[in-house]
Amino acid sequence: MINNGNRWGVLVLALVAGCAQARAGTPAPLQGVVEYDDRVIGFELGGRVLQVGVERGQDVNAGATLARLDDGMEQPLRDLRAADLATAEAQLRLLKAGARGEDLRAAGAEISALQSQEAILQKNLARQQTLVNQNALAQSVVDDTSAQLQGASERKRALEERLKALRSGARGEEIAAAVARVQAASASLAAEEARLARYTLVNPAAGNVIDVHVKVGEMVAPGAPAITVADLSHPYVDVFVPQARISQIQVGMPLQVRVDGVAKALSCKVEHVFPKTEFTPRFLFSEGERPNLVLRVRVRVDDPQHLLHGGVPAFISLPDEPKAAS
Repeated sequence: MINNGNRWGVLVLALVAGCAQARAGTPAPLQGVVEYDDRVIGFELGGRVLQVGVERGQDVNAGATLARLDDGMEQPLRDLRAADLATAEAQLRLLKAGARGEDLRAAGAEISALQSQEAILQKNLARQQTLVNQNALAQSVVDDTSAQLQGASERKRALEERLKALRSGARGEEIAAAVARVQAASASLAAEEARLARYTLVNPAAGNVIDVHVKVGEMVAPGAPAITVADLSHPYVDVFVPQARISQIQVGMPLQVRVDGVAKALSCKVEHVFPKTEFTPRFLFSEGERPNLVLRVRVRVDDPQHLLHGGVPAFISLPDEPKAAS
């Protein structure tokens, strides 16, 4: 919240008047100081400030860009991760698509050629064996042809197995490994993009810029204050209610708050009643009332026109308690 310093000191004169009113028989208004909920926003990463997109006093919506760090050295790494993912996805698509028609036809043509070669070798071997039986041909020629026939048969069998594998497609284990590579590349890219996103400072909730702590070109450390944003439309006032009057307070109760310099009272509601009692601050009530216990009550004010200012005294009157029937 905004530090108002010795904010209660400005209430002294008003409180004296309130005490006099209380002595006269009229309950004194509850007194407090206008304050704002503010958020000091900083970068999660360190670096050089590239851009500051807001100024003091500017209204900003939730999700608006407040400032940016230089991410020039991180972008190439992100592009590398994207390329790795594209490669892994392409390999997975290739496995799922299976063999091309051209590959299948080529394997079939090679098998047909080997079948023809095998048939010719078998005929040659039969003729050569006849000549050997007639002692017209050496046995070594038959042995060479037999070896050629066996080699052709083995090559044909290997091509048939290859054709069968092409038609069956990739194994489940190969596809699972390719899917895992895609997932790993995707996670790596997501991590890099998440890191890059932290080079941009985004406003978490609508408010008003009350301070800018950085300038373009400065080096900032992780977590260092960069921008302070406050909700000027909904300030709050903490008032101390004597324990004897706490029965008049209910959460959600509509009230009116008045401040010096604003002619019209502003609407407000009781937001929270703190559960723990406190001793009355010595500068709020008369000496006779100081020992009394009080409860802190937070009242939320609707101020869409930003009429209030942090640190100014605020006065809230409770409705009179109904008198018991005599």
